[in-house]
Amino acid sequence: MPELPEVETVSRQLAAAVTGIRWVRVTARPCSLFRTPAAELVRGLTGARLEGVARRGKVLLLKMDTGRTLLVHLGMSGQVLLVPPAVPGAGHRHLIAELGDGRTLVLRDPRRFGFVKLAPTAALDAVPELAGVGADPLDPARAWEDFLRTLHARGGAVKPLLMTQSLFAGIGNVYADEILFAARIRPARAAADLAPVELKELFHAIRAVLARAIDHGGTSFDEAFTDLYGRPGLFGGRLNVYGRDGEPCTSCHTALTPVMVGGRASVFCPRCQK
Repeated sequence: MPELPEVETVSRQLAAAVTGIRWVRVTARPCSLFRTPAAELVRGLTGARLEGVARRGKVLLLKMDTGRTLLVHLGMSGQVLLVPPAVPGAGHRHLIAELGDGRTLVLRDPRRFGFVKLAPTAALDAVPELAGVGADPLDPARAWEDFLRTLHARGGAVKPLLMTQSLFAGIGNVYADEILFAARIRPARAAADLAPVELKELFHAIRAVLARAIDHGGTSFDEAFTDLYGRPGLFGGRLNVYGRDGEPCTSCHTALTPVMVGGRASVFCPRCQK
């Protein structure tokens, strides 16, 4: 499932390539992705101009000049693609926007685990799909003291807490493993038992790992995720632990160990992570 780095990659690309351009013709093919009826999507988006793009957790926010925002969640296989004129698109094209400059913006999702919704921009905080989304891990305003209180006030293992969207919006299984390896902390450690120096390492590791992943366009598995131009993310070749159980640690060469934590498969180094 695309996590924060993948969604942020697409968000930044959309902002750079499509902001200010009008959607002159919109086609919506009714499907389970749409939480706003297809006909309403067409009416609400046709003729609108994209004013800006943002991200909240794993949700793309495309703000139109009509006072409405298109929410897009990529689910497990969703892609937002910018197609040049006269270039045929791939299948499963659920939402198609022909742009004023001749290009086409396409949303496709073969497995249909994401969602699309059109909502009033002024009332986004009341949208149920965004109600449980917590603070952004990359928000520079999030202070160390707030992070410390958040983890110490919660019980349980540290990895499930990192993946709790109401606490750390956008972190999923892949990056939780990578963050904990960078912080040298085992996934099953109780958050309340972590020493201040360990929590400090974790605080910095969250931002460092996510930033590096964004720099490399996120992570793609079987090319399920691609950026706006159909290119896979390149961070997969830089993963230290996720999906590498039994392989040697990139730091000490000890065999990496698989473990289930909070019902999720996890991988860690038994020597580097304590």
